[in-house]
Amino acid sequence: MKPVIAVIEDDPAQRQMMLEFLGHKGCEAHGAENGQDGVALVVKLRPNLVILDLQLPGLDGFGVCRLLKADRRTRSVPILILTANATPENHLSAVQFAADHFLAKPVVDFEEFHRWVRALLARAPAVVAGRVVAGGVLVLDPEAHTAALVGSDPVALPPKLFAILSELARRPGEVLDRTYFIDRVWHNAVRDREVDVAVSRLRTLLGPKAGAALVSVPGRGYRLDLAKLAA
Repeated sequence: MKPVIAVIEDDPAQRQMMLEFLGHKGCEAHGAENGQDGVALVVKLRPNLVILDLQLPGLDGFGVCRLLKADRRTRSVPILILTANATPENHLSAVQFAADHFLAKPVVDFEEFHRWVRALLARAPAVVAGRVVAGGVLVLDPEAHTAALVGSDPVALPPKLFAILSELARRPGEVLDRTYFIDRVWHNAVRDREVDVAVSRLRTLLGPKAGAALVSVPGRGYRLDLAKLAA
């Protein structure tokens, strides 16, 4: 299947150029000209990647990013921010809003741009019938808040624990520190110890095999080891 990409860009020429380039590279690319339409497009398509301009009419790029990352249907979709206003402050804000990469425009080297697109597509979990499939082995259902190994019965998870697992599945192999979860899952309303307790409970609910894939990294945080699930 072709990877699906949503391009949210208000400049018609820039948007069309990107849509044609991505189509030429074998992607199914769809465009939106403002933030509100962009959010609706992403919710409808559940794409493999969002390419997002910051300076949009109405709802700006940061607002789009915030809404997409807060919605359980779209929070696992990688976001590539592409902006003419590539200041250090905007770069930091992009990171704080959980964007996955940040590039300046206009795009001069389209092959470099395509390399980043490919890298983010490779990071993105597959989406099948509304379910997120990480590494071909772990199936997450955002609507039902369930998780399962492929071929196994799903396990119902409380919303916070499902959110923790979703964040880990969105960045498999990457160490996420406690502050990351406190910010993304609890909106700064808990302390480190409560994150540890939640992860321990999540391991128990997932069972021995899936739970073992939630790896503690002393002094740093947690990561999801998909190789343990495939073994």
